[in-house]
Amino acid sequence: MNARKRIQPPPRNSPRIGIALGSGGARGWAHLGVLRRLDAFGVRPVCVAGTSIGAIVAALYACNALDTTEALAARLDWKQLAQLFFEVTFPRSGLITGKNFMRLLKDIIPARNIADLPFPYAAVATNLHTEKEVVLSSGNLFDAIRASIGIPGIFTPTRLNGQTLVDGGLVNPLPVSVCRALGAEIVIAVDVNLRTPPLRPRRTPRKPADAPNPHVDALIASISRLMPDALQTPMSELAHRWTAPRKHNADPLSIFDVLTHTMRLVENQITRHELALHPPDILIQPEVGNLLTLEFHRGLEGIAAGVRAADEQRSHIEALLNPRPAPS
Repeated sequence: MNARKRIQPPPRNSPRIGIALGSGGARGWAHLGVLRRLDAFGVRPVCVAGTSIGAIVAALYACNALDTTEALAARLDWKQLAQLFFEVTFPRSGLITGKNFMRLLKDIIPARNIADLPFPYAAVATNLHTEKEVVLSSGNLFDAIRASIGIPGIFTPTRLNGQTLVDGGLVNPLPVSVCRALGAEIVIAVDVNLRTPPLRPRRTPRKPADAPNPHVDALIASISRLMPDALQTPMSELAHRWTAPRKHNADPLSIFDVLTHTMRLVENQITRHELALHPPDILIQPEVGNLLTLEFHRGLEGIAAGVRAADEQRSHIEALLNPRPAPS
């Protein structure tokens, strides 16, 4: 499949729009809902930048893989996700290497290099030694994604071009500035961290009836084959205890939750600062701040929140796309 066939170019003389997708782990499901609505509104970006989960969704978007990803969201449960993230041998510099997760992404995303994408793309990572932002806008697409998602303490760092790289959320969780550097005149930014829904009973969207989808069936089967022998071991019980959903708010947080909560505190402070320095033209903030970083089994909930948040900004987006001429 040729990723260049995905995105239709913007009309001539239209504003150069860029989309910036922020970090946030499982809250990034909301990015899919937002992108669906932006496409329906007629937004045709000339570039896209993403940090962490935003870097993943940006690549999925560019490669026309949103349908497959949404179908996968409707099928995954937390036990399958535990298989996806859990690895038998814990490496020295992180709990997991992410090999299983990256293997799944390679089954979904057809492009291999950033140059294969239909428009400029950038993933944001952090140089662990210099503490500086690293913008990855060329080279291997999956190296860029893996560097950008490297939550310290959970994923091992990525060695790339002589640098030790970790999650870009430590320096630029919402890469509006990167989008402008790629050539965007107007930036639509999607922040999935700062807006928390009001306290109310959680209503999980009803899963749609399964439609025949051989590709998604194959993806689910590949996840099930990742560790068929490890599922009966004491180590697998430990992994399930770490990744099982909390039944009550009073239940203790897992080690993953503690690490990602700590990371989120830092990211939120940086995001507020960056929004003041580099405000986007449109800021979309889905109500998903209550989703924990690794609650990927709540995909339909996140996607629905993204749709609602994009619809809230529809009039502003359409005004940007169709500006009124200045009075003579």
